[in-house]
Amino acid sequence: MSATIRPFGMLREYLRGEKEARVEGGQTVRQALASLGIPPEVVALVLVNDQPQEKDYVLQEGDVVKILAVIGGG
Repeated sequence: MSATIRPFGMLREYLRGEKEARVEGGQTVRQALASLGIPPEVVALVLVNDQPQEKDYVLQEGDVVKILAVIGGG
């Protein structure tokens, strides 16, 4: 059972430029991010199947998770 993580913007750097990564279902988004080396605190928005979700959402088979980073400036 797997889900797909699709990072956008600077978060792709954590996947060494890859557009997506497969992760095991049955874990939370937060756990999946950590398994990929992505600090959950740098993720501002999580969309699962194009619907906003919390990082405690438990991934299901076939879920597509889009993640966007916190944007800073100054």
